Amino acid sequence: MTCFKFRILIVIYCALIPLNQRAPAQEMKRIHYGTSASPSHLPVWVARDAGFFSQHGLNVEPVQVRGGSLITLAIITGDLPFSGVGAESVVAARVAGGDVVLLACPVDADPVYLITRPEIKSPLELKGQASAVTRYGSTTHFYLRAALKQAGLDPERDLTVLQLGAGPEIVAALESGRIAAAALTTRYAIPFLQRGWPVLVDLSKTDLVYPSSCVTSSRAYIRAEPKTTDGFLRAYVKGIHLIRKDQEFAEKSFSKWLREKDPVIIRRSVAAYARLFKPAPFVPDKGIENVVKDLLRKRPEVKEYLGWPEPFRENGPLEKALRDK
Repeated sequence: MTCFKFRILIVIYCALIPLNQRAPAQEMKRIHYGTSASPSHLPVWVARDAGFFSQHGLNVEPVQVRGGSLITLAIITGDLPFSGVGAESVVAARVAGGDVVLLACPVDADPVYLITRPEIKSPLELKGQASAVTRYGSTTHFYLRAALKQAGLDPERDLTVLQLGAGPEIVAALESGRIAAAALTTRYAIPFLQRGWPVLVDLSKTDLVYPSSCVTSSRAYIRAEPKTTDGFLRAYVKGIHLIRKDQEFAEKSFSKWLREKDPVIIRRSVAAYARLFKPAPFVPDKGIENVVKDLLRKRPEVKEYLGWPEPFRENGPLEKALRDK
């Protein structure tokens, strides 16, 4: 998607918001925040629904965008001041010279399951088969590679990886047999788990650290808008605390923003993430290191960033928000 097309989508989205909903926010600073369908974006949805952003003069409008690479591009071009992005896309863009930086990461890793079709009895049977991700270089792509490695497979050689655009498309492909395996977060994994489909790897039971759906911006914006950055992070942290305190409220936000009606999926997804959300959501340096090591397979030039997380994260704004709350 070109930057021009992305801007057009944003304009259309804004135009579809009823006037009676937009009028009260005219005096507040409007911010579009890019998200995917991951439950790890819940702090933003909850903070929005609880009115925490408006307390800081911000009218934050979450906008779903398919794929971290597109969200990262929108940050670099200035179309989105803040967004939730996985570290994989951010590190790759920063190494290429893009002005993009991680500010806060709500979880150190998502609960992800490598689920296969019922006829698959062992990891070896996946060789020569297909799997899928939302977009190449996305969080889903990182998790798939990590899970396949845990299963003893080579992610680059043993399977064909398709790019399908979004979680529901991956689920449909697994159901139909178009793909033989997929790395799914709780929301999409639950229906398969209920039916007893094979789980080759449960990444939540490993020591994997991967910063997903992190609050991301550009250093240029942080410098130009310190007050906005501070207010956003304060509201975001309050959203995390509310999720941990009031899961019923969080379930309503989950259902609303993801348009999920299944009460089991809603309850289990929120419960899983409420346990994982960090009260002080600092960017984990180990997670950045894992991403850099993963990128080394195709980009030897990133070797200079091993043990050097500073180019990819900025802790100062979150430290201030937590210190002065």
